[in-house]
Amino acid sequence: MEEIIDTADAISIAAQLGRLDLMSLLLAAIGLILVLGGLFAFLNFRGIAKAQATLEATKVAEEVAERVANEYLQKELPDVVKAYREMMDSDGTTDEDANRFAEAQEDAENGEK
Repeated sequence: MEEIIDTADAISIAAQLGRLDLMSLLLAAIGLILVLGGLFAFLNFRGIAKAQATLEATKVAEEVAERVANEYLQKELPDVVKAYREMMDSDGTTDEDANRFAEAQEDAENGEK
């Protein structure tokens, strides 16, 4: 008959000494630390991205608003200056003329022409 050789490998010795439980605990702790670190990194990057997006959107909005305001002034300013010059050059401005100028200005502010 064959003789059974009683050998002990590293796994069986570690199991007998309780080292496998310690390794399991250390691996679980490392995994938990990695998960929490990943969650923190995600939240941090999301906050940074949101702040950067807000900053960039503000800059673009200011540029667009400035461009639109300049275009509007280029288009409407000559008419306004002409109307005021006519009013100032006239000898006497009646109440009817003043009301007409005010109505024209209100219409321009409301988007009508």
